[in-house]
Amino acid sequence: MSAHGNSSKTPGIPLPQLVASLRSSCEAAARFQGGFTYYAEELGIFRTFAKQNKLFLTQAPAELERTPDDEGNEHQVWFCPQSSTFLKATWPNHFGMLVVHRHDEEPAASPIAYLERWHLHNELFGDSVEFIGALETPDGLRLLISQPAIQGNPATEEQINDFFTESGWRPFMIDNNLAYFDSKRRLVVSDTHRGNIILMEDGLLAPIDLRVQALTDTLIAIVQKLTS
Repeated sequence: MSAHGNSSKTPGIPLPQLVASLRSSCEAAARFQGGFTYYAEELGIFRTFAKQNKLFLTQAPAELERTPDDEGNEHQVWFCPQSSTFLKATWPNHFGMLVVHRHDEEPAASPIAYLERWHLHNELFGDSVEFIGALETPDGLRLLISQPAIQGNPATEEQINDFFTESGWRPFMIDNNLAYFDSKRRLVVSDTHRGNIILMEDGLLAPIDLRVQALTDTLIAIVQKLTS
């Protein structure tokens, strides 16, 4: 990927093929060792893949040189008015948290789990998040995404609950956090607070920053106990 500065629309990398390739590498590693891949292994797989496929940015976008417009637990955020998008950069060496995790693994999401989350977010909620690239900094690895801006106001808690339960999602509590489980699609979502779901002018809700996770058989068993 070539270096770039502040442009009206930073070229993005579509997530479906990228996530499929990364997950295939994880599955191959898991088969080889007869178990699961762990955070450190997935971090190594991502770094190798990113180097081979030139996913590391040679220069940070110019937006990162100014004060962020917003900050959260996972990202620093810059609004790009020319393209009506948000540029989001993960904090160094932090790629969010898993909704559910095995007892023998870390709760922190790997770069691969982070990208899969956004791929699922696009598929579930009609979002158009794109991966911009990886950035090595003195403080650690950062991942950058671009997300279209959405106009509206924060949805109410009642509206959010109806949004999920009326579509067949089952609520449950995990680590003192509210999450929802879709048994047919074998997915869970969390971080469904008001700041992450927008009520648009047409009356529809638009999730903008949820944790979405596909479940293995092991994780399905954990969630089923919590929802029974």
